[in-house]
Amino acid sequence: MKLREMSKGMREKIQIALTMSRRAKLYLLDEPISGIDPAARDEILDTVLNNLAPDSLLVMSTHLIHDLEPAIDTVVFMRHGRITLTGNADDLRAEHGLSIDQLFRKVFR
Repeated sequence: MKLREMSKGMREKIQIALTMSRRAKLYLLDEPISGIDPAARDEILDTVLNNLAPDSLLVMSTHLIHDLEPAIDTVVFMRHGRITLTGNADDLRAEHGLSIDQLFRKVFR
């Protein structure tokens, strides 16, 4: 089967696998799980996080905060190219009394 004949979700999975198969110090992923069905998201995220080298940095943009919440260390919320909120995820949860997903919804209301 050719790549162009695959579903969007399958193409996304292949792109993530190819990207993460490199041994890089920095990975930049833009909405990597947006086209993947919810049942497969956890498996893919677990695979990405479990295979990330300890000295590598993963920067991911997403609107699907809920799916990533347990893995978030640092948060940067941006609107129109400007940072609206940034900080350590645990500190932000404690300061606002909200999950990162709830905080995201509040900031971008």
